[in-house]
Amino acid sequence: MFRTGLVSISFRKNTAEEIVAAVRSCGLRSIEWGSDVHVPPDEKQKALEVRAMMQANGLQTAAYGSYYRLGESTDPEKDFAPYLRTAQWLDAPVIRIWAGRQGSSELDGAALDRLTGEARRLAHMAEESGVRLSLECHPNTLTDDAEASLRFLRAVGSPFLTMYWQPNQNRSPEYNLQAAKLLAPFTTNLHVFSWEMDHGELLRFPLRHHSDRWQQYLQIFGGGDHALLLEFMHDDRIETLPETAATLLEWTTACGAAD
Repeated sequence: MFRTGLVSISFRKNTAEEIVAAVRSCGLRSIEWGSDVHVPPDEKQKALEVRAMMQANGLQTAAYGSYYRLGESTDPEKDFAPYLRTAQWLDAPVIRIWAGRQGSSELDGAALDRLTGEARRLAHMAEESGVRLSLECHPNTLTDDAEASLRFLRAVGSPFLTMYWQPNQNRSPEYNLQAAKLLAPFTTNLHVFSWEMDHGELLRFPLRHHSDRWQQYLQIFGGGDHALLLEFMHDDRIETLPETAATLLEWTTACGAAD
């Protein structure tokens, strides 16, 4: 089943109130709240205000989008605890984290072991707090490759460490289809956009531009329970959200997996 939604950092300049109103007005169901602007870690009052606002508008918090990166803390348990507390205040079932700052091909065995051990400790903390962790599927991190991501998940060995998924604009549609198939059983949420790279330049298109590709991706993920979260409008304007949301809702209706 698909739950449609938005990543709040798509509109960092807008308030939480404006984002909630926009999401509700265009028929989306959920929001991933970013930790950098809208709900900073350990700001309990803000998190509770956002939670109450979501409930009053019939919306769900799909995730807490943190910018915690594996491999950058000397005391991971201490540094990650504020994100866990904030996720609980928000009633977020998932916390998004990042798998370091090096691509999978750049990591030596010792570095990989350190990331594995840290991820295992954080996954244990998440289990005790009743949330799951999901790794951002992103270039220039350990999860820049589907097979490397799968090996890492298996090495950590916790059902509380999972994946986000998104198409990799640096790779071919064929690669992205295979990556989706490999990672679908381990995926919580998806970031949804239509991007391409052209000789090193990132091109951001209206969502409908990749309708054919996305309908193939959604067929792969259709057997699970996933939030489909719009990330960044092609023009960065909140006024464009209704148009983009309409495309996403059209897709979920067509595949018969909308919540």
